[in-house]
Amino acid sequence: MASYLFKCATVVDGSGSPAFRSDVAVRDGRITTVGTGGAAGATIIDAEGLVLAPGFIDIHSHTDSTLFNYPHMESKAFQGVTLEVTGNCGLGVFPVRQSHRKEFSDFLRMHDFTLPGGDFAWSDFSSYADAVERAGIALHQAPLVGHASLRIAGLGLENRPPTEAELERMRHLLEEALSQGAWGMSTGLIYPPGSYATTEEIIALARILARSSAIYTSHIRGEGESLYDALDEAVRIGREAEVRVQISHLKAMGQSNRGGARKVLERLAKARGTGVDIAADQYPYHASATTLSAIVPQWAHEGGVASLLERLQDQELSERIMAEMAREIAQREGASGIVVSNCATRANRPLSGRTLEQVGRHWGCTPEEAAARLIVEEEGAVGAIFFSMAEEDVEEILKERGVAVGSDGNALEAGGAAGEATHPRSYGTFPRVLGHYVRERQLLSLESAVHKMTGLPAQRIGLSDRGVIRPGFAADLVLFDPATIADRADYSQPHRYAQGVVHLFVDGEPVIENGKGTGNLPGRVLRRGQVKK
Repeated sequence: MASYLFKCATVVDGSGSPAFRSDVAVRDGRITTVGTGGAAGATIIDAEGLVLAPGFIDIHSHTDSTLFNYPHMESKAFQGVTLEVTGNCGLGVFPVRQSHRKEFSDFLRMHDFTLPGGDFAWSDFSSYADAVERAGIALHQAPLVGHASLRIAGLGLENRPPTEAELERMRHLLEEALSQGAWGMSTGLIYPPGSYATTEEIIALARILARSSAIYTSHIRGEGESLYDALDEAVRIGREAEVRVQISHLKAMGQSNRGGARKVLERLAKARGTGVDIAADQYPYHASATTLSAIVPQWAHEGGVASLLERLQDQELSERIMAEMAREIAQREGASGIVVSNCATRANRPLSGRTLEQVGRHWGCTPEEAAARLIVEEEGAVGAIFFSMAEEDVEEILKERGVAVGSDGNALEAGGAAGEATHPRSYGTFPRVLGHYVRERQLLSLESAVHKMTGLPAQRIGLSDRGVIRPGFAADLVLFDPATIADRADYSQPHRYAQGVVHLFVDGEPVIENGKGTGNLPGRVLRRGQVKK
């Protein structure tokens, strides 16, 4: 492999320590020296005026299936990302059991997961990792096991506790995935079927994670009116299972929680004070994004997508469903703050990018009726962007040292995904922190921001040889211009690459050179316990 010497770089090493000026040498995919020497025959890269940092670790990504369509992963690469943690919010793509294959496929499609060739080409973590590496990817992936995937494999989409035999099957499948190299388990307790699980069910599975020192990440059971109860549940899981807990995309959502970020952070700090290992991550935007069906009452999801669509068209259930959807819309601050995205049908594609209020006016119906019609016509696979957070709360959470940065987005490529309404976080998360919040707002230091993108997520996930610039560590490195790095994607033009990343290396191989993609695909699926080549 090639050798490189970064000359006269401003090194922000990922530890949170002050920046320093130094040379850094790389050989055979590893950092060899930080300082002088060890660079015979190396390609010299002039880093004067630039920052050299560990490649950013996206601790919360949903690239599990988009990587097959967009292997160069440019929306993340141009942000400086070298590794993504996938399988979040309970939405993993394995394990697959033949008895529930169709239910699982429909469930993933509703959450905007597109399977290569329209079907599963794998059954477990190991065969999924093999399929990804055969296809080729630019950036590393560290997958989690999705609890929803386990539950579907164990008992389908039924709204009930698992039998002891079904729970044992889920335990076995989780143990198998961990033994094959999965990094932990995620839950999406706000989405069916994760919402059907009791706390006791999650604790039983989390104890398996604890035995392996693996992480438990959670899209908690509520982020609006039930936020504090949901946080208490996460703390209880951490305490009783003795597992490391990561709260996904921490937020205070809805009008009733405005100004609540400090209280949320204090609650987590109090739990840590009692010995619970609990932390969080966040994307730096005041809008969230998920499936539009999230505003449909959870009982209506039981049995899967086909059953959901039937209930939405059932006249006897209509009044009840519409009333509950209207309440959910109001809690999310109204239909004018919900933007429709990802309509696939030709008839509805022009509605992508409009608010739910606008769609209702267009069709001459209420916003909740418009949402139900969209879900039915798109067969469940329609997304939405929800403007339901206060900027001051976003900033309060971002300032917290122990909160990592994560996109909650996908790796995309502007050419292939252009024209599709989506959240700008898939293109702008990390440069937005460095440009807007560090350089412009001076909300936190450059060293602190880089730590929240590198050393901190590496420590939380358990990556022992990444996240810090140190001899012997993997040469996942980003070289960026601190004066120009910025996000360019917004809600009206989300498919715009960030600016300011000059070079990006993944295991010592260039993915971006002089601000342009190389076309190289050095990424791998990292297996826990087998991260070194």
